[in-house]
Amino acid sequence: MHKTSVRLATAGLTATLLTTVVWTGPADASALPSTPPPPVSPSEIVGYPRQNVLPVWPDNPADASLPIGAVPYDDIAPKLNVLQAASDRISARVAGRSSGGYDLYAVTVTAPESRQEARRQAEWKQLIEDEPLRARTDPRLLAEYKTPLFVNANIHGNEWEGTDASLRVIEEFATSTDPEVIELLKRNRLVFNVTSNPDGRVAGTRANAAGYDLNRDLTIVSQPETNLIRELIIDTKPIITLDLHGYVNPTLLHPSTPPHNVNNEYDLYIKHGLPNALAIEENLRALGYPETQRARIPFRDDAPGVWDDFPPIYVPSFAMLQSSIPYTIEAPLNPRGNNLTPQERARRVAVNTDVHVVAIKTSLRYIQDHRTEVLHDQAEVYRRGWAGEPLRDIPDGYVPGWGPEHNYHTVFPRSYVIPTGSGQHSEPAAARLVDLLIGSGGRVWRAKHDFRAGGRSYQAGSYVVDLHQPKRGLVNSLLEPGVDITDRVNDLYAGPAAWSQGLTWGATVDTLWDQLPNVQLTRIYDGIAQGELPSANTDLRLDLQDTADLLAVNSLIRKGVRVYRLADGSVAIPATPGSRQLLKDEVRAHGVTFQRAPAGWHGTPLNEIVVGYLGSVEERDTLTDLGFTARAVTAATLAGTLTDEVDVLLVASNVNVANLTAPNRNALQAFLARGGGVVGLGTAGANFGNATSLLTVTATAGPSLASGVANIVNRGGPVTSGAIPHSFISQPVWFTNLGAEVTVEQSYAADPLLAGWWAATGAGRNGQGAAANQASIVRSVSPGGNGVVLFGTAPTYRLHPKGLQPQLGRALLWAAQP
Repeated sequence: MHKTSVRLATAGLTATLLTTVVWTGPADASALPSTPPPPVSPSEIVGYPRQNVLPVWPDNPADASLPIGAVPYDDIAPKLNVLQAASDRISARVAGRSSGGYDLYAVTVTAPESRQEARRQAEWKQLIEDEPLRARTDPRLLAEYKTPLFVNANIHGNEWEGTDASLRVIEEFATSTDPEVIELLKRNRLVFNVTSNPDGRVAGTRANAAGYDLNRDLTIVSQPETNLIRELIIDTKPIITLDLHGYVNPTLLHPSTPPHNVNNEYDLYIKHGLPNALAIEENLRALGYPETQRARIPFRDDAPGVWDDFPPIYVPSFAMLQSSIPYTIEAPLNPRGNNLTPQERARRVAVNTDVHVVAIKTSLRYIQDHRTEVLHDQAEVYRRGWAGEPLRDIPDGYVPGWGPEHNYHTVFPRSYVIPTGSGQHSEPAAARLVDLLIGSGGRVWRAKHDFRAGGRSYQAGSYVVDLHQPKRGLVNSLLEPGVDITDRVNDLYAGPAAWSQGLTWGATVDTLWDQLPNVQLTRIYDGIAQGELPSANTDLRLDLQDTADLLAVNSLIRKGVRVYRLADGSVAIPATPGSRQLLKDEVRAHGVTFQRAPAGWHGTPLNEIVVGYLGSVEERDTLTDLGFTARAVTAATLAGTLTDEVDVLLVASNVNVANLTAPNRNALQAFLARGGGVVGLGTAGANFGNATSLLTVTATAGPSLASGVANIVNRGGPVTSGAIPHSFISQPVWFTNLGAEVTVEQSYAADPLLAGWWAATGAGRNGQGAAANQASIVRSVSPGGNGVVLFGTAPTYRLHPKGLQPQLGRALLWAAQP
């Protein structure tokens, strides 16, 4: 048996080590979040300032900041270079690159520190997490630790003024001779992500250049910008986190409405979050602008569900699970639009910039005035985690406005086990999940020996997640199923209402409620996918249960290796001269596990597949992550894009077939006439299938906000054989009135929603009861020989449901050659 390991990417380390056994680098860089290295050695820590000459970008007259009156991107680096040259309080660096290739600037503002002082600060920061009781009673730490504030600016590119406010504060604090400012910088560190979305800033778009809303990506980490935000939050360990946005009038600032994430120590947050919000409101009023005389604080002013902090995908929600007091700050005045004069735009930008400056300065003052309390409570979050204490019941009136509608709790298990070996659904999926946990600030260990726990046997090397750890809330939020909040709120700001990487990312995760495995454990800092290749030169089988498996298959096909699809959707590779080394390469690259093929196997030969997609960047990038060649197609471009090279059409957006122009209709008809396959998502896919007479189904959609983790029943076949036992939904769809030619591969269970929100609306025909036991994935072969698969689940949603992506890949392979 040939084995190799894939060690998944480690942030800050260059993946250059390549041997015949271990590759330290990404198995699939697009799909695998990076993980942090082990704690930095004290010898590597240097003092402050840590100054760097930032590369200067050429002037860009097309920068969308210019007509708004905000600071253009190409002015940021020169400004920071000048400030670094003039002040020993400023440290700036290029901390990463955006999706579009722009520099991402991280700036620290603090009083100078010697190397010894910087080392002590780092030791104290780690002590707060590792030994919180000792830290919060250490007189010298309490007196000299520099409490951190983190400012994340401009995450939505066309909400500019957070960057302008950050630069103003940086400049003021760099040059001020005010004794109060000097004292503040002796006792605090301010860390700025100056523009976390330069792509959008320059282009005037909410999303980055790849097309993603970065403030929905903190626990998916599909984008380089969110990877940096995550790293800065974890490394800074901020007392307060500010995420600067626009535009809501009057200025909106957290705390939020319920539902609240069930894993938070909310009593330790709200006792500071609300008073500081009220202080920000008071200081906004002092600006004297008519638009800043009152703030909108959702906790105080809005009904449940209007502006919640439930999913950890947002910067503030993620930061709270790191033991920070977080805020979204929505500046009030929108400077966009063609109906504004340049003077009015400038006025609005000035007001918005002032609003963000007030939020930064007020929050810094709150930390200074409540230093002992906020340090105690940050450490208390970690102490409760180490001790395994239950979440607190918060009494009504704990702060003004606190009532039973705010109480959200979970029960923490003692530990989780992510098996390796025969008990694991997918080794690459397990390694990816472990990397997410570690990269998000969690702690994971590996067992040094075989062991038994919870009535099961586990192999040495299985991952163990001891929930007696400082950031247990974050870890549990990613691993637990979630809760059904349907009966608690009538509305949500946005989905998802449940996410559970533990159930939807494709790995087997076992919950141990009352037990920590009795086995020697070693803390680890990355996930390892153990791939296998049978030693005998024999026909092989690969079960396609992860994106890594699909990547390997598509890579082998491109290299000319003969691959056959079996009836259950797995693939067989006959032993041929020269193929074994190529198989070893795939094991090494992706950590996949080959098995001996069954005796007497027979299958359908697979060719390289080109997929045309009618959809969004989510479909584009999911296809890329699966190793397919993807081609964008629209209803208006079918004649030029749906050419003979396209094998399968992925339909994820609505197409009015009846209204196609003659050339585009002809191109579609030609594609179908030559047997092109179709895979459809949601009602768009079903409508397309009906309109083209490929199959007969009725598709019903749940409410637009319905989302979460679904209970499903896999019925086997080329798409769902061996699939994970849960699914992810976002506006779930189910299929009824199936034609005789339609086969059900997966259906919703009798109780469809495990966790999330799914209420019936209107006449009630779109609730959970209507979907119970109905089809969620179907397939068919049309009279013309077209393979068709329809999904009512959400395999491409924000690149999140990794465990559903191989189902989509298998569907594409089948549809191309049914």
